[in-house]
Amino acid sequence: MDKSGAAFAEAPDAAFYPELVEQGGLYRVLQRIGEERGLDLGDVRPGSDRGLAVYRTAKSDSSRGAIRISTVLNRRAFSIVFDSAVGSYVWAEGSATEPDQVAGVIDSWRGGMLLVPLREAFPFMQFSPMSQGYERGTQVETAWGLLLTGDAHASRRGMLTVLQADSLVSGLFPFFSMGTLRLARDCFDREAGSISIDGQEDGRYSVRSSFDGALLADVELSNLADAVASLI
Repeated sequence: MDKSGAAFAEAPDAAFYPELVEQGGLYRVLQRIGEERGLDLGDVRPGSDRGLAVYRTAKSDSSRGAIRISTVLNRRAFSIVFDSAVGSYVWAEGSATEPDQVAGVIDSWRGGMLLVPLREAFPFMQFSPMSQGYERGTQVETAWGLLLTGDAHASRRGMLTVLQADSLVSGLFPFFSMGTLRLARDCFDREAGSISIDGQEDGRYSVRSSFDGALLADVELSNLADAVASLI
């Protein structure tokens, strides 16, 4: 055992993970399970090359994005995260208590299992309505729906309702950033640009396009959708 391995064996949380100490880290445990059970876990390797993280983390890949696994401090649990290959969202995440469970869910995800069947087969995995929207290809409609029905932006519901009712504007991907509503032309490509909408103190709105820098100020709510549409 090298110095890092010895340090991990003496770490406070090592008692929760005896097989990691014995076999040389999380990635090696998963490699062994994959080989013994004939599972497709991909290229399982340490999630980091820094210090004890070599023993506590593992990563692999899928056609839908990166797979990240790590131990949890102060208890026995393995955190599982399925990242997206495009954008910055997470497909699904959860935690399991046994490496066999981790290997099973990785194999199923790499095999193409969709989110709902994945949660049914592995109840410790969870996903958001937005992730399901991405999976179905309805991410724009889902984003509008979540903004219109959620409580976080209830004070903006009137504005959102007006914008979503416009057939052209509703095709843009809506999200809030630093209190500003942004409507992205392509939620996967920031370079495609967006339109930002800010409320003014007088109750009217300013609308700015990142496409060409155009700015429309003092826009009434009744004219807001038309103003946005003119900048698309």
